[in-house]
Amino acid sequence: MEIGNRAVKKALSLGATEAEAYIQRNTIIQANFSDKIDDLKTTASTGLGLRVILGKRVAMYSTSILTEDEVSAVVQRAVDIAKVAPEDPDWNQLNRSYGKTPVRGVFDEATSKIEYAEIVEDINAAIAAAYAFDPRVKPTRGMLQIGTSTTSVVNCYGDSVESKSTGGGAYILVKAEDGSLESAGTESREVRAWGDMDLEAMAESASEKAISFLKAETIPGGKMPVILDNKISASILGVMLTSPINADLVQKGGSPLADKIGDQIAAEDITIVDDGTLPKGLNTGPFDAEGHPTQRTPVIENGVLKSFLYDNYTALKDSIESTGNAGRSGYSSPPSPSPTNLILAEGDASPEEIIQETKRGLYVERVIGEWLSNSISGNLNATVTHGYLVENGEFKAPVKGVVLAGNFYELLKDGYEVIGNDTMNSNHLYSPTVKLRKLTVAGK
Repeated sequence: MEIGNRAVKKALSLGATEAEAYIQRNTIIQANFSDKIDDLKTTASTGLGLRVILGKRVAMYSTSILTEDEVSAVVQRAVDIAKVAPEDPDWNQLNRSYGKTPVRGVFDEATSKIEYAEIVEDINAAIAAAYAFDPRVKPTRGMLQIGTSTTSVVNCYGDSVESKSTGGGAYILVKAEDGSLESAGTESREVRAWGDMDLEAMAESASEKAISFLKAETIPGGKMPVILDNKISASILGVMLTSPINADLVQKGGSPLADKIGDQIAAEDITIVDDGTLPKGLNTGPFDAEGHPTQRTPVIENGVLKSFLYDNYTALKDSIESTGNAGRSGYSSPPSPSPTNLILAEGDASPEEIIQETKRGLYVERVIGEWLSNSISGNLNATVTHGYLVENGEFKAPVKGVVLAGNFYELLKDGYEVIGNDTMNSNHLYSPTVKLRKLTVAGK
């Protein structure tokens, strides 16, 4: 906070009309492992991102060297850049609505004090669990990160906020071999607290997938009901909606949802919210990357498009209040509208009930390539690496190598047949298991 205040005052003394400092300090423990721990290290970093404004000229400069001389030099460079930057006719002012929203589950004391010994013990237990699950299984790759972050935002209007958070994620890949047959199984998890990670259970789940898919095959193609596992549904939700609900893209005319506020764009049983206050949410925080309080924002409510996601800049362009969705990919990046925790609201059905009520369809629990889908046209494509053919309410055969295709916006209108009750996250994206009435499945 002291560094931020010093940078802001220096910028004003050099002629800046506005200034804002964003400071982030991270301490991350990272481990890479296979059938043993390959490396384990701690990385500590602190960085300053400074925005300065001269009238309507905006510039940004950043550094990870926080000596007094370097901070002064960064301020001077930022001001010099702003002097020659083109004017932004839409610039209004920096965020002046500073504050904190009460949130829960963002910082875990035990996680902030975790020791190497505990991490090593849990990784070794996960490796042992994979071997113990089946002699045909071998853990081949894994990665874990866990740490603590402190974020501060200071501006020229005398406002400042600071928060601490913990969090991390892990990924485990195992392979199974049985004669000439080979398959892989993966599991991943992102959490706020180390106690919620459970590496051993992840290893067992990945091992079960690897064994189950030793004899997986491609099935004949066609149009059929498709059940998406909760994490897959969450990932697809993020791929297809993150850009279209970004107020910056909307204002530039690049979103297919522009001019549709108040329109029925989805079925009545579909509600999607962005919730920066979600307890233990992966992107939950008391304020956004500009110091604006976070909030719960209905995006689609009972099928009706209610709001886009705004940071301060885009909100002032539309003469409304920011939704607290300024995000940054790091201290060196400028803020822009980003989802906090994007959530598809639950229905009533359990995954078991969804499967049992399916006469014939495809259950999907892992895909690749969904990120190549087109969120503007709505064209959805993904290759299934792990799925099951469902017949008469039961899993009949493991499936791999088929491609899913459909139009996301058409699915929103009448394609979601059942929405489950088992919400799970894929990073900051949340969804229950869903059953889609019909997708094109390109098979053999």
